[in-house]
Order: sequence, then structure tokens, then C-alpha cells
Amino acid sequence: MKSRRALLASGLLLLLAGCRAAAWRDYHYTDPVEYYFSYPTTTDLGGAPPLFIALLGEGRSPLDCIELFQQFAEDRFYALLCPDLGGKEGLADRVQAERDLADVLTELYAQYDFESKFFLTGFGDGGEFALEYGLKYPGSVSGISAMSVDSYPETFGATGAMPVQILVGELDTDRLAGAQETEQAWRARGVLVRLLTVGGDGGAPNQAFARLASEVIDQFDN
Repeated sequence: MKSRRALLASGLLLLLAGCRAAAWRDYHYTDPVEYYFSYPTTTDLGGAPPLFIALLGEGRSPLDCIELFQQFAEDRFYALLCPDLGGKEGLADRVQAERDLADVLTELYAQYDFESKFFLTGFGDGGEFALEYGLKYPGSVSGISAMSVDSYPETFGATGAMPVQILVGELDTDRLAGAQETEQAWRARGVLVRLLTVGGDGGAPNQAFARLASEVIDQFDN
């Protein structure tokens, strides 16, 4: 009986996953890597839209990403990119992840008009990648929002006017302490950094994270 129930449960999960994917079929791409992408449909933007790149990190898919962020993309008229970077190693393979992102961006910038710089947001190791990328390529990034990260770049300076937002769950005392220390150190170096908390322990990316991350565009649009 248990085996049959397990099979039925597995079958139901597959069916639900298939329904989810079907709902976002028009946004799904597989070359050069898997990614979901949406572009504002309004014709009254007043210029090229910002590109917003979201990385939800280990254990979460690009499909999870577009489901979380698309409503905010529609509300704020930004182009949304949710890529799967790094191959089998994921974001742990920073070199491959950067190559994958470069390949996707090369394709998109050849087909669409965007602002010259893009925004990066990430959760967990996605947030760590976003921070490291912004430190490495400050001339390409308009702003960063990172949530529930375990480690921060040792040096974060010479970023010009690029804002950095750190989000932490209000009950996540360990990460909050580390984020507060980082905020103070970076402010002393002239980084435009701010720390905000969201409800709960910050164990999973949620609507609050997506909303606050998206608001970086509203407040610091270049």
C-alpha cells in the first residue's frame, strides 16, 4: 500500500510540475543555457527598460524564479531574466556561471533594447554570486539586492553610485549579525549600502524578498 501511495504522490508531483511549466512555456528558453525571460509588453516605456537578473540559488529553479518575480516585473516594467548558471556545479562554479551569464546577455542585448547596466538580485548562494559579480564588474551593474547570504566579499569598494541592498530574515540572528557588521564596514568605505529585514527566518525567497529587491529599481533607477 505504501509503495502505491508513493507512486501516486510522485505522479501527482510530476503532473503539477508539468502544469507549472506549461503556464510559462512562452518565457522558456534552453540555449545557450536554460532560462526564463520576459520583456515589458507596454509600448509607453519612455525609453529602454532596465534588465533585472534574479538568481534564487541552490535547490531552486529558473521556473521558481519567474513565478516569484514576474508580477513585480509587470508592475515596474522591467525585463526579467531568470537563468540557470554554472552547469552541473551550479553557482559554485563561478567561472562557468559567469561565462553562462555572458552568453545569455550577448544574445539578449542583440535582440532587445535595455538600459546599459543591469540589476542583480539573489538569494543564498545566488546573492553571494550577485555581490561578487558586482564587485568584479561595477561598470556593468546598476544595483544589487542580496538576501540570506552566508559570506560577503572581503572588499567591496570603488563601486561609484551602485547601491547594494542586504536583506535578512528578522529571526535569522546569525546572518543578521554578519549583515550588520558588513553594512558598517562597507558604509565606512563609501558604499551605498543599506540593510533591511523581512519577516520570518529568511529560509526561503518569498514575496517580501521579491518586492524589496524589485524596489531597488524604483529608488535607484539610473
